[in-house]
Amino acid sequence: MDLTFDRGSQESPKGHTILYFRSIDDPDQCWATYIVILPILVDVSKYVPPFLMNQMGEIGPTDLSAFAFPPAPEQVSGYGYIEELASGRDDDVLYGGTMNTTDISSALMVVNEAITWYAELYADNTAPKTELELEESDEALPGFGVNEVLYDLMSDNDKLGELTRQVGRLRDAVNTGDQGLARETQEEIAVLGHHLPENHQIAELVEAAGSGDEIGAKLADLYLQRCFHLISEEYVKVGEVESEIRLLEAGGSFGQ
Repeated sequence: MDLTFDRGSQESPKGHTILYFRSIDDPDQCWATYIVILPILVDVSKYVPPFLMNQMGEIGPTDLSAFAFPPAPEQVSGYGYIEELASGRDDDVLYGGTMNTTDISSALMVVNEAITWYAELYADNTAPKTELELEESDEALPGFGVNEVLYDLMSDNDKLGELTRQVGRLRDAVNTGDQGLARETQEEIAVLGHHLPENHQIAELVEAAGSGDEIGAKLADLYLQRCFHLISEEYVKVGEVESEIRLLEAGGSFGQ
C-alpha cells in the first residue's frame, strides 16, 4: 500500500499519527484512525488471569507495541479537522488513499498493514543509542525518555495540568527541605517546558516556585494563571495577570 506523509516525514516519525482515507464514493468525506507506537513493551500475559491464558494463546511483549484505535477508520468532519487536531497534538498525518467505507474487513486489513509499516519506519529511525550518546543526551536534556514521549502526546490543557502538579510537588520539596526532590522536579518541569510555547515563561515560573517565600508562591500562582489564559487565548486576562506580576516583582523581596 502507498502511504504518504501530509505532516511529518519518513526521516523522523513521531511514533503517533493520524491515518486517514477518503471515501471512494465522496472524496470530500474523510475517515480516520489513530496509530500509536508504545515507548514501553508490554508483556500482556503477565496481566491475564490464569483461566484466560488458554484463550489468549502466546502473546509476547511485541504484540501490543503498536496499535490503532479505532481498529477501522471512522468518519470525521473533514480534512480541516484532521489538520487542526494534528497541529494541536503535534501528530504525524498519513494519507492512505481511498477506501470503500462499507467494506470493514478490507479496512481492518489496510489499517493493520499501515501499523506494521509505520512501526517499522519508527523503529528504523529510533535505533538504540550507544552508551556514550545516552550519557550526552542525559546531560543535554535531563529526564529525556518516556515522559518526553508522553508530553508529546498530551493536549495543551493536559500539559498545563501536569505543570500544575509538578509545581505543587516542587513547593512541597522546597518547604520540606528535600533538595534532591526539588532538583529532580525542576529538571522534570524543564523537560515539560520544551513542549510548551516559549512565551509561557516556564523558567520564571520555576524560579518563583522554588524560592520558598510567600511572594514567590504568589508569583508562581500568577505565572500558572498566565499559562492557562494564554492557552485559552484570553489576552485581556493575560494583561491583567502580567500587571500583577510586575507589581509583585517591583514591591516584593522575590529575586532580590
